[in-house]
Parts: sequence; structure tokens; C-alpha cells
Amino acid sequence: MSFGLVAALILVFLAVAFALQNNEPITIHFFAWTFEGSLVLVLLTTLALGIIISVLASLPSQIKKSRTIAHQQKTIASLESSLPAHKRSSISTETS
Repeated sequence: MSFGLVAALILVFLAVAFALQNNEPITIHFFAWTFEGSLVLVLLTTLALGIIISVLASLPSQIKKSRTIAHQQKTIASLESSLPAHKRSSISTETS
């Protein structure tokens, strides 16, 4: 099995065990709002929101990195295409 699949299965097992052990109802007060739900639901929701926020925060740097890589690959391709012509001109200069 691949490492990713094993890690995902372990994570699912831990999440189920966590949910079974933390199912008591709680009340959350946020400014004027009041929410009621199970502890595991609240904790997993905050975990999911944290993951989403961190992915969104890292998105601009990932986009910048991919644009930089694409620009560098185009530069490399153009330099590699001009390399044979440059070699031919240097060889003809040496033989003269």
C-alpha cells in the first residue's frame, strides 16, 4: 500500500475514535449568537476551518511560485533552442 493511503486510513481511524469519545453536547456563545452541538462536531469544524484558512493563506505564494517556474521553463527552452546555433558559430570561428 502507498504511504498516503496508510496515512489516510490512520487519520480516519483516529477521527472515528475521537468522535466516539467526545460526543457530549456543548453550547457555544459567540457575541449575540448561541450554538449547540456535540463537542466533536465543533472541534472538527474548527479544524476544517483552520485547514481552509491555511490553504487560502498559502495560495498566493503557490501561484507566484508556479508562475516563476513557468517563466523559467520558457527561458530554459529558448536558451536550449539557441544553443546549437551558438555552438556552430563558435566552431566556425575556431576553424578560421
